[in-house]
Amino acid sequence: MKFLVDLPLGGLAKWLRFCGFDTTEVRLTPAAPETLPPPAPDTCILTRRQAFARLARPDLLILAAETPEAQLREVLGRLKIPRRRLDFLSRCSRCNDLLAPVDREQVLGLVPEYVFHTHRRFYECPRCHRLFWPGSHLQGIAKKIGEGGQGSQSP
Repeated sequence: MKFLVDLPLGGLAKWLRFCGFDTTEVRLTPAAPETLPPPAPDTCILTRRQAFARLARPDLLILAAETPEAQLREVLGRLKIPRRRLDFLSRCSRCNDLLAPVDREQVLGLVPEYVFHTHRRFYECPRCHRLFWPGSHLQGIAKKIGEGGQGSQSP
């Protein structure tokens, strides 16, 4: 599934990327609805702007939740996306590029010493070269999603 996220929902875009979804931030203009991209298979447009409600497009979700975490739970719930479909640590939270595994020895000196000694798997964004590892933030994300009724399965 691909998401096109209205710019004011940048926090939600980051959370969707953490969950492995192809997510692009776009500038949506309610005054010019013709500028919306045409419907595309397996693509959903996300916004909080009620002005878009008049369009009645099935690919457009107008969210009610105010925080990124609550918005993520709302999106997963409304689209009936099960947690088992989430692919944590597969995309860069900033660039949206797919992450590539990195040999542990290559990150020595590039990540905090404690992280190097307590983690075995590391990933790198091919565009911005940020490093990622399955740290406590993944459990935090899973917990936040679980609070919204998506079950208690771990990622």
